[in-house]
Amino acid sequence: MSKQFLSRNFLNTVDLKSSLLFLGIGVVIISMTLWNWHYDVKPRLVNEAQSNTRVLASSYARAIESQFQNVTGKTDVSVIHNSINEMLLINDPSTGENLYYGVTLEVDYDAFPADYDLVNFNVGATDCKDCIITENPIYKKTNGELIAILKIYANPVFYQRLVDDIVNDLAIMMIGVILVLVVAWVTSNRLMQRIREREHSLVYEIAERKSAEERLHQVAAYDQLTNLPNRYLLQADFSRKLEESGRNGAMLATLFFDLDNFKEVNDTHGHEIGDALLKQVAQRMSEVTRNYDLLARFGGDEFVMIMSNLDDRLDVNQVVEKIIAGFEPAFELPGATVHITTSVGISIFPEDGNDPSELLKNADLAMYRAKAEGRNCYQFFSSEMNLELQYSRWVETNLRKALDENRLALYFQPQVNLETGDVESCEALIRWPQEDGENINPGDFIKIAERTGQILDISNWVANEACRVIQQWTEQGYDTVRVDINLSSKDFANRGVLYKFLQILQRHHLKASQIGVEIAENIMLESPDQVIKALSVLHNAGVHISIDDFGTGYSSLNSLKQLPLSGIKIDESFVHEAPNSKNDLVIMQAITLAGQGFGLDVVAEGVETEWHQSLCKEVGCNTIQGNYVSQPLPADEFAEQYLKKGKLARKARG
Repeated sequence: MSKQFLSRNFLNTVDLKSSLLFLGIGVVIISMTLWNWHYDVKPRLVNEAQSNTRVLASSYARAIESQFQNVTGKTDVSVIHNSINEMLLINDPSTGENLYYGVTLEVDYDAFPADYDLVNFNVGATDCKDCIITENPIYKKTNGELIAILKIYANPVFYQRLVDDIVNDLAIMMIGVILVLVVAWVTSNRLMQRIREREHSLVYEIAERKSAEERLHQVAAYDQLTNLPNRYLLQADFSRKLEESGRNGAMLATLFFDLDNFKEVNDTHGHEIGDALLKQVAQRMSEVTRNYDLLARFGGDEFVMIMSNLDDRLDVNQVVEKIIAGFEPAFELPGATVHITTSVGISIFPEDGNDPSELLKNADLAMYRAKAEGRNCYQFFSSEMNLELQYSRWVETNLRKALDENRLALYFQPQVNLETGDVESCEALIRWPQEDGENINPGDFIKIAERTGQILDISNWVANEACRVIQQWTEQGYDTVRVDINLSSKDFANRGVLYKFLQILQRHHLKASQIGVEIAENIMLESPDQVIKALSVLHNAGVHISIDDFGTGYSSLNSLKQLPLSGIKIDESFVHEAPNSKNDLVIMQAITLAGQGFGLDVVAEGVETEWHQSLCKEVGCNTIQGNYVSQPLPADEFAEQYLKKGKLARKARG
């Protein structure tokens, strides 16, 4: 504002000075012109007019004098009178004015030999006040005697006309000067007004542009929900802080925060409540952040904190523990009270990286380790995590190639009914064969695929391949069995996958009862309402749905009550430990009773020995699956061993 005021004040001062300047110039010019007229021009004009008149009068006097030279005693002076009258009473034919008003002639008759009656005579008027009067003596040439005195009363018309012309010209000049000054003054005022208007416009435009730039910077550099720096500003400040830490030889920590089960809050209470929660989370975290640290919203429910000028890792521990403790009180939101925790991953400069992307990546990896450790905790990045990261990158890259080149395979493990001995179903297990003939552990690459999002492509491939195999068995004349495939919780985050699944069945001309879906028990932790709706669509279509690894999740009995299930599978860990652990045997019995109480098929996984099989019969399991029955087999071998052509009964061999 001070700059605008000074600029405006300056222009007003310039405007006043310009007006006074033009006014002063005009006054000076007019004053100088009047002074010059009064003291120089006018006297010179009068003198010039009088001089011209005298010269003319003198010439007339000489003419009259010549006439007097010839006067004799017999000469009639009236003749001279008439001659003078004709000569001196000059008339201006254009105006009718007498250029000479009159003439008086005083004659000394003593100079003449004759006696005349007339002594003096007048020609014209001689009583004018403004006439120029000249006295011209007339002498006799013979003896130089004064004969007469000729007084000429000249009309000042020449003088008046000359003065009038000059006055008129001067008036025109003065009017011109005044007009020029007025035009110049008006033009200058218009110019200054335009300058002021332009200056005001420029000031307004500059203010608007500055305001727009500030708004753009706010939008570009700050998160609009939490008012924290966003990822763009984080990257810029991160690089600067790294440079300072490198010069000072100081430690720098990157903290990566992710809210636990935030998606459930959005699904349960709505996105408005989720946004309000993020605001309060940012506020609580900001209260703990030191003045010289940087807290930014990285995206979604993820936050990043950069702690610089550290002397020891204990400084990081203290801050992150305060932040985690800050999540213990419930978040009071409009219409809802929410309890939520956060998982934190930490990377340290320079041990864990030298650039922002590497430190963020390592902190993110450590955060996932904190999630795996039970959430609501923090983990520092380690070299082991780096090896895991390298392995994860290798899996991600090569798994994508394997999908594109169709180098994955399905193996089928039979599920045997303990009462009839029939193979009524089988589980399709994915394999990733390598050039050396070995298979990569599915448990490893499936977890990585879930984290990278490739699990959706894998699930789609498994569904298509399982249906293709069933169709192939049918075309080969086999009586097929139900094939169960595993779906990830990520598949249910996208409802389109379910409709695609039903379309795959239709494309291969299969009944829904020919396929089964196995889901992990913890699928209910993410969007339970959406999961229930999706499973209901499949269940109503006739798809067999069972919970895999039952008993290891967080809400087993609640899952039996809420989900539209057809069966449950006892986790192999209980089966393996049951021969030596009464507790595991009791758990198997409880699961079997609960499942059968809900009218569900109960399958025991991991049956490796005859003893395992006997215990499964003892607790009342319907079906068993494991290497005791058969290892997973390729489609052709499975059909040859466990499927029969025609309507013959299918018995498990051995």
